[in-house]
Amino acid sequence: MTTSTNSQEVINFGKHKGTALIDLDRAYVRWLLKQESLNGDLRKSLESLPWVKEVQRRKELAIALQRTHIPLSERRAFKRRMGWVGSR
Repeated sequence: MTTSTNSQEVINFGKHKGTALIDLDRAYVRWLLKQESLNGDLRKSLESLPWVKEVQRRKELAIALQRTHIPLSERRAFKRRMGWVGSR
């Protein structure tokens, strides 16, 4: 589903055909990753994008923090210390 051009992967279908994966709109990448029928190689390539890795890491941390039974105010303080306040 992607082709490699000068070591940069390019999506080869749809409206964004010919666009480098790194240049795709984030909303489009999130939508693609939700598709169950997405090609495995394309899924791996999208998941390896730096911002996608960061989003996944933050989700995992949020789930872990919820399981620790740390009060919400302390979780917010931790996020503030990490510089994540207001980030999504």
